Amino acid sequence: MKFLFWNTYNNKSINPVICDLIAENGVSIAVLAEYADNINSLIETLKARGITMHVIPTLGCDRIHIIGGAGLRIEPYLQTDRASIQVIDDKYILCGVHLNSQLYSDNTERREIEIERIVRDVLKIESEINSKDTIIVGDFNINPYDKSCVSARYFHSIPVFEEAARETRIVEGREYQMFYNPMWNFLGDFKEPYGTYYCNSGNTVNPYWNTYDQVIIRPALRNRFVKENLNIITQTVSTSLLDKKKHPDHSISDHLPITFEIKETEL
Repeated sequence: MKFLFWNTYNNKSINPVICDLIAENGVSIAVLAEYADNINSLIETLKARGITMHVIPTLGCDRIHIIGGAGLRIEPYLQTDRASIQVIDDKYILCGVHLNSQLYSDNTERREIEIERIVRDVLKIESEINSKDTIIVGDFNINPYDKSCVSARYFHSIPVFEEAARETRIVEGREYQMFYNPMWNFLGDFKEPYGTYYCNSGNTVNPYWNTYDQVIIRPALRNRFVKENLNIITQTVSTSLLDKKKHPDHSISDHLPITFEIKETEL
């Protein structure tokens, strides 16, 4: 399965670019945040290009829209204000998220409350369907190195698989499940683009480039995760998603999309 996530910045004319991204990257499931175009028109445009997808209900989570390939059995499971959890083929748990923005001072605590709820909900569903094939993807509005990403209390997403492969960690006598976070590999300037979101703020802490858009997975999926196909996308055949400064083009979206792939069998 190939996945696409994109925060589309409430662009009401974004469908042509989404269609190109899906067609050019062989996407099976697209998770969209801040989607404001016509989703039925998107489905019809894809159909005209020979791609059959359908809308996955996210009633109760207006911040996330999901479309999936016709060959997949996707069951809407749990929807909250900022997270949409689906179960794919009775096995894979897909959680699409759009967490609170960094723009307001009280949002850190609000975001952490929401993360705790998401982790609790995921654990419950993993127990119910007896599966650890869990994917959380979306606009986290925090970087991979942020406390809320790394802390055992929150996502507990670890940058090194050999450590995440432990699956759990004991902190103060309590066991915490781990996620593996491959997005750490995009930090720094060895490879363009330098993140998914650019912000030149006047804050005392300003990394300029941020990797707010992330995918984290349970260690059980690592041997089916195709690391070469985890990408931050900067263009389609016909459209650049960057402006002249090589920052996300705000006339399209202020975020860059990410794609990744999970194989059915181990690599």
